[in-house]
Amino acid sequence: MEIRLAEEKDAKAVADIIKRHSQDDYMGYVTFDHRYIIEKMKKNNFYFVAESKDVQSTSNASVIGCIRASIVDLDLAEIRTMCVDEPHRRKGVASRLLEEALELLKEKKMRKVVARSKADAKEAMAFFEKNGFVKEGFFKEHYRKGIDIVQFGKFI
Repeated sequence: MEIRLAEEKDAKAVADIIKRHSQDDYMGYVTFDHRYIIEKMKKNNFYFVAESKDVQSTSNASVIGCIRASIVDLDLAEIRTMCVDEPHRRKGVASRLLEEALELLKEKKMRKVVARSKADAKEAMAFFEKNGFVKEGFFKEHYRKGIDIVQFGKFI
C-alpha cells in the first residue's frame, strides 16, 4: 500500500470512493463528481489517497482509501472526509492517511485540527480518540434533521 497526495488526475477515483462511502441521511451527494474534487483542490484542500498494489481490490483502479484535510483559517484545519474500503479496514490504512494529513498540516503551520463525526459512529469516534483527538463539542441536528455531530480537536 502507498499513501500519497492526490493530484488532479486522481479526482475521479477520489470522488468515486467518497460516493461509495457517503450516506444519504448525512451528505446526499447528488451532483458530487470529479469536478467538485478538482475545485476543492484549488482552495486549500488536500486529498491523500491510499493505493493498493492489488488492483482487483476495488471497482475503481487501486484507490482503497482517502482523506481530505482543509485549511479553514490562519492556523486551523479540519479533517473533512476520511474513508477506507471495507476489505482494507483495521489494517492501519486510516491511521496512515491521518498521519500523512497531519504531517502536511504541521508543515503548513497549522496549530489545531478538528474533525467531526456522526454521534452514533462509534468506530469513527474511537478512531479519532485513539489518534489523540479530544471531544470538544456536541451539535444537535447539525447538518441534517435527526443527525447529531460530535466535534474532536487536536493541537499539532
